[in-house]
Amino acid sequence: MRVVFDSNVLARAHQRAHGPARRALLHVIAGPDILVLSRPLLEELERVLAYPRLVKRSGLTSLDVGEFVDFLAQISTVVTPASVPQGLLRDESDVPVLGTAFAGRADVICTRDADFFEDRVQDFAATRGIRILNDVELLSSLTIRP
Repeated sequence: MRVVFDSNVLARAHQRAHGPARRALLHVIAGPDILVLSRPLLEELERVLAYPRLVKRSGLTSLDVGEFVDFLAQISTVVTPASVPQGLLRDESDVPVLGTAFAGRADVICTRDADFFEDRVQDFAATRGIRILNDVELLSSLTIRP
C-alpha cells in the first residue's frame, strides 16, 4: 500500500510521540508499504514542528526536527505534487497533500484535516482509488490496535 501522511499527522508521529499517528507511521515505514511524500509536505512539517506551542509540548529541538524531516525524506518516495482541480479543496494549503497522493499513486491519504472528509473531496479521491483515513482508521484498516 502506498500512503501519504498529511503534515498534521506527521507532526503527531515524531520520534518522541507514542500515539496512533506514530504507530501508523512506524507500521508503514517497516514495509512492505510505501511512504509517499513531497517537498511541500516536508517543508510544511518542518514549519509546524517549529511552532512554539508544539515545541513546548513535544520537547523537540530544532536539531530533532531537522533529523525527523531528513529521515522521512530519506525513507520515503518523494514526488512532485500533481495538479489538483481549482476549488476542489476549501483550503489551498491542502492542495499539495492531494497532489502528492495523485503523483505518488497513493492508495491512502492519512489526515486529520476535516476538509478532506467532505463528500466532494472523498468522491473525487475515490474515483482515483484513494481512500482518505485518519490515523486511527488507518491503524484499524491495517488490523493494528489504535
